[in-house]
Amino acid sequence: MLTQREIEEGLLALGLQPGAIVVVHSSLSSLGPVSGGANAVIDALIEALGPDGTLMMPTHPARDGRTFDPDAIPSDMGVISETFRLRQGVLRSRHPYHPVAGHGARAEEILSDHEESAVPDGPETPYGRLITLGGKVLHIGCDLDTMTLLHTVEAELDLPYLRELDMNYVGENGEVRAMTIRRCPGGHRGGVLKFDRLFRAEGAMAVDTIGPAVCRLIDAPRGAAIMRREMSRDPGFALDENPNCADCVGYREKIARSIAVQTAARRDESAASVESLKSLLEDEDFSVSVPLWKMHGNPGRTLDSVARAGVSSVEMHTNHLVHMAILGEGLEDRGLNVLVSRTPFASSGVLAEACEIASGFGAEYLHVRLPEDLDRADLNRALERLSRVADVNGMDVLVGNPAGMNPSDIAGGLREIGSARLNMAYDPAAVAVQVGSPFYMGLYKGPIRRSVRHVDFRDVVSPTGEPAVPGGGNAELVEIMSNLRCRSFDGVFCLWPLPGESGFQDAVNGLRDILMRI
Repeated sequence: MLTQREIEEGLLALGLQPGAIVVVHSSLSSLGPVSGGANAVIDALIEALGPDGTLMMPTHPARDGRTFDPDAIPSDMGVISETFRLRQGVLRSRHPYHPVAGHGARAEEILSDHEESAVPDGPETPYGRLITLGGKVLHIGCDLDTMTLLHTVEAELDLPYLRELDMNYVGENGEVRAMTIRRCPGGHRGGVLKFDRLFRAEGAMAVDTIGPAVCRLIDAPRGAAIMRREMSRDPGFALDENPNCADCVGYREKIARSIAVQTAARRDESAASVESLKSLLEDEDFSVSVPLWKMHGNPGRTLDSVARAGVSSVEMHTNHLVHMAILGEGLEDRGLNVLVSRTPFASSGVLAEACEIASGFGAEYLHVRLPEDLDRADLNRALERLSRVADVNGMDVLVGNPAGMNPSDIAGGLREIGSARLNMAYDPAAVAVQVGSPFYMGLYKGPIRRSVRHVDFRDVVSPTGEPAVPGGGNAELVEIMSNLRCRSFDGVFCLWPLPGESGFQDAVNGLRDILMRI
């Protein structure tokens, strides 16, 4: 369990200095258990900054159509943000779209008259002032997808995809005021994750861990300069390359054709020097596996392809005895191991046999996919059965979500049972085919991210379920992988090949491209 002192020491080691001005984006659960919870994190930040420092946090409200009252509407930016907002002595700006809370030496100066700026993140806002005053942006257990500073640069460049909208807020005198917001951000920005590598390479960002949480400390002026440079060259730089992302496709339609052509040319040029998947995986905490029963070709060539791609783990299925022949072709000779054995949900006796098979192959996990037609009571009974099987057989069991079942219900049931041997295997594509949001409705908030140990890395186009290259469909794999990496995820991403002879290489290329972007 992390203590306040350990968090403070981690912040100072990361480079946070007394007297600094800092905006903090945070995820409390990414830190693991914290003695004192959110208040301990806030106290650690205040102590690290000292009496001359200024601590700020975004307190964006839920977009539910209500008139924004800074004294009553809670922050929708996590437990730490909301706890900070409620603290005595903490101020909050009145801008209805991107209000900011602040405490410390220059908080009043930085937050003042935020609501007078029609542009929520422009130069006369806390974010614009953060750049001018040489401040910092700190991410605790979350990636650049949460970086509001991006919108300051977008507004400065007046990028074509920014919008206008009308909102109401409560002024200082208690009267409701109407406001037309200009150069307003919104929607998806998958490409913002590309700035991570640029910030590191150009010395604008320090990265370290505090407990299990990956933390990033960005120099606001230098980070803004890099974003300004890249988005001046390519106004679509912060957008996703995914052709099935409706937001980004719509935004790109608003960007001039000549600039889009130049952007594509730069992408082609950089593709020639793309790093191998093996080198990209060397510094990652997670493992990558391949489902053997989905591979094409004879056993020997299949295993050669897996090893050549730089993947060291495979998964087998107890319903496909052909894997016995595949495994006989020489897993050890190629430096491969069986990490996961899969089986359908069945009686306790059948599941016990599946555990024996998995143990025989040296598998670390048994993956059990639940049937689709379980109600809440049946789900609880199924999870209890799997918990007993896991405990009796000494096997770690992963519970997979079928299409048509809310994976948050499974994660909630796992949390209630509380078995260390029972965790979740998440299939984002199963959510996508139901026209849901696998990341924002599944992993972004809620119980799934606390119990997930395995992710089926397969992409589909919704609602048809047509397979797509990873990152090219609606399973939101880029966001899921980036978010889990921020939590020092050391589980498994199972890379599914696409149909056809080149399907495995297509999947490898998709995973490699995602790792290059994040």
